[in-house]
Amino acid sequence: MTKCSMTIYVYGKVQGVGFRYHTYHWAKKNKLVGYVRNMNDGSVKIVACGNDGQIKMLTHWLEQGGPPGAKIEHFQSQFCDVEEMNDFSIRH
Repeated sequence: MTKCSMTIYVYGKVQGVGFRYHTYHWAKKNKLVGYVRNMNDGSVKIVACGNDGQIKMLTHWLEQGGPPGAKIEHFQSQFCDVEEMNDFSIRH
């Protein structure tokens, strides 16, 4: 499978609802590497690296509403250069 990376900005009620925590555990369970972080504009940024199928599963999860408590209004995603990362983390 082809390895790829995607940067996703998620908008809506995504801060203060455990979004980073749930995304972190979802990504670990699905063997993605990368990170999730809150942005100053109220959005959440996800950088995820994995194979095509893993990335599609992540975007599908977000389309289905993501973590409980979150209210995703929309998200923007774009492929990016693959970064060498060994794990998935929450960044502050």
